[in-house]
Amino acid sequence: MKFRNRFNEIFKFIALLGVILGVCFVFLYIINSPKKISSNVKYDKIKLIRNPIHKQTKNLIVEKSQMENKIHLPERIVHLDLKGAPPKVSYYSELFPLLSTLGATGLLLEYEDMFPFSGELKDISALNAYTVEDIAIINSLAKKHKLKIIPFVQIFDHLEYVLKLVEFIDYREIRNFPSTICPSHDNTKNLIMNIIEQIIILHPDVNKIHLGCDAVSNLGQCQLCTNRMISDGLTKNQLFLKHIASIIDSVKKRHPTIEILIWDDHFRTLQEENFKSNSIFKSFKPVIWWYGKNVYDELGPSLWSMYSNVFSSVWLASAYKGTTRNIKYVSDVNHYLQNLKSWISVIREYNKTIRFEGIILTGWQRFDHFSALCELLPVGLPTLAMSLRLLQGHKDPALGPPIEVAKILQCYQPYGLIGAAFGSPKCKFPGGEVLENVVHLHQLQQEFSELIEDSRAKSWLSEFNKAHVFSNPSKVKAVLFPLDKIKSDLDSIKVQISNAILQIYDQYTLDEWLQTYLLPFEKEVESLWKIKKRVLKETIWPRRPLPIKNDF
Repeated sequence: MKFRNRFNEIFKFIALLGVILGVCFVFLYIINSPKKISSNVKYDKIKLIRNPIHKQTKNLIVEKSQMENKIHLPERIVHLDLKGAPPKVSYYSELFPLLSTLGATGLLLEYEDMFPFSGELKDISALNAYTVEDIAIINSLAKKHKLKIIPFVQIFDHLEYVLKLVEFIDYREIRNFPSTICPSHDNTKNLIMNIIEQIIILHPDVNKIHLGCDAVSNLGQCQLCTNRMISDGLTKNQLFLKHIASIIDSVKKRHPTIEILIWDDHFRTLQEENFKSNSIFKSFKPVIWWYGKNVYDELGPSLWSMYSNVFSSVWLASAYKGTTRNIKYVSDVNHYLQNLKSWISVIREYNKTIRFEGIILTGWQRFDHFSALCELLPVGLPTLAMSLRLLQGHKDPALGPPIEVAKILQCYQPYGLIGAAFGSPKCKFPGGEVLENVVHLHQLQQEFSELIEDSRAKSWLSEFNKAHVFSNPSKVKAVLFPLDKIKSDLDSIKVQISNAILQIYDQYTLDEWLQTYLLPFEKEVESLWKIKKRVLKETIWPRRPLPIKNDF
């Protein structure tokens, strides 16, 4: 009893401390928030409209006096990963002006099988691929809003969208692994160039193309590569370089004005003398990517010293979604912002020795062609908006929410932009309803997790109890009291999120998203709800030991 009283005193102290901190937090929010976001002001007085490029929206960006931290970075490119959850083309008419307003200068478009390939490549295209007319609309919208298009075409690894098909099985480096293409196959170069050419033809104004080459696995393992390495005296590194040199050379001959970008991770393992002995390093610009929170420490200062002596200029890559976990539907906003701030520190430290041409804010939709969907694009847009503002030198209050971003994205509750833990931001930007319902689903899953982790649930609803529908009805009723509301809310969210997703995506995307994230949760809730009903209905229970019973 003394222990319990002592525990209650500690609990009350912690609760009181929490209330005090909460009051302080609200006070800081009030003093840092402009009156236009006050809950006492009607939303229509904020003068925000649906179209994010309206002059009034533009005026919401802070004055030059607040841009002391601006860094010189000419290009700010937003990556759209279309190998998962490709938006309807109609959505781009709302998205592109918003990106332009936020400070983006271009788009890195990763089509994969969403491109309308023709000829011998026609079977590569997905059943819901964009049409030639769709690509023309995308080009027109991008040009209208002054967004450069940079096609992103993998030429070594991450080629599952091609190599998974039976007609291209012989191009694989390892027959059972449809990821890496064999660089020694007689027709590999023709296949890759055909892909590149078809994409460039439908994007006649491009002056840059990204050729991938990150995380190349299983290099030099097929018989063709093994024989070639032996006969030509090649190392795996030389085999890698010869392949990309061949592709770059062909692209340059056909399109001499196009600049080549390539991920840099393979080059980090090389020595400086390796760069000096090969002219290929003058034919492309490396894109240095890293998604951890501390770029400087994780990549190391020696890398910058080496690259400054090898490349005339470099690109960088941060992320706004899709890198923290391979199956995740809400964003870790703080992680992405910490990563970008770390990149900005690197730029400030090395901008006198290295010319930084631009940065790509990647937004991965899948980890590879076969993996689950990551955060949907509207879920990542608040992080993207905050990232683009950081790159332009804007600073939001250190202890408050991103007020200016909330205005631009037309959000009622700015704190919700910091992360799902702060609730829904209630935004009206294009796709805001998707974000709203995703946050609600996340909150509901947290409620359910707390319910089943309750010690009473573990005691009176153990796997044994559930298997035999053998428990104390009064305890089950008490511990599962919130379950009916959770089930009802989930049914409502299912309808609302389906409608929201279908405004932006097609039925294929909706079905995949529901089957990945909502339906498994719905199954858990339904199963526990049925057990609850059965336990409360029972009036007579058997003597121990119980017979074997496995209804669930």
